[in-house]
Order: sequence, then structure tokens, then C-alpha cells
Amino acid sequence: MRTSKIKKVMSILLVVGLITTVGIIGKKLYFAHYKKLADDRIEKVIDFQGAKLINGKVTVDAYDGKNGNWLKTIYFNDDPEITYDYEYTKSSNEVRVFAWHKNMSLDLANKKAKYPLMDVYFDKEGNIIESEKR
Repeated sequence: MRTSKIKKVMSILLVVGLITTVGIIGKKLYFAHYKKLADDRIEKVIDFQGAKLINGKVTVDAYDGKNGNWLKTIYFNDDPEITYDYEYTKSSNEVRVFAWHKNMSLDLANKKAKYPLMDVYFDKEGNIIESEKR
């Protein structure tokens, strides 16, 4: 009788271990795919703006769980005072571009960004279908 309880506990632990492992692997694959999509879309927006990622330094490249989007913060060498934030949202297939000067909005800092601030929308194949400048 004691061995059947041990077998039962071991079976439960095995099932829990398998479910946890599958969950961790699934999460890693999901975020790897999300990052790949975000990188692709953000690079297209940077090209669309007329900027070059080669002339920039990426300081943040991470998933923002609070807002549910991928965030990339870039400083461009030819616009060093301005910080550009690119937010990719998978559900709307959209990249929004924001800019800051010393953590202040450009309006408050009385500064202009060299590259346009915009919302860019993509189709399912990753082509730009619409952009709205702000």
C-alpha cells in the first residue's frame, strides 16, 4: 500500500514537472518570436524615418509587461540629445515612436527631433500600410 502512494506522488510530480517544462519552453519560444517581430517592424520604421540603426546605440531592448509591448530605446549619433523610444504592439501590429530630451517631452524641453515621431501600422506580412505623424 505504501508503494502505491509513492508511485502516485511520483506520477503527480512527473506531470507537474512536464507541464512546467513545456510552459517554460513555450514562453521562451513566444518571446523569441515576439522579439523577432519587434526587431523587424522597428527596423522598418527606422528606415522609413530616414534614420540608420548603424548610427545609433540601443540602450533598452525588452518586453514591457506592464504595457504589453516590446520597447526599444535608441540614441542616434546624429541627434545625440534626443532619446527615441520605439514601442511595438503585436496585437495591433503597430510601432509608435516617441522622443525625449533628458526625460522630458520635446514640447516641454522646447526641442525638435531630427526624425519624425509617428505611429506606423503594418499588415500581416509586415508591410507598412499606414503612418500617422504626431
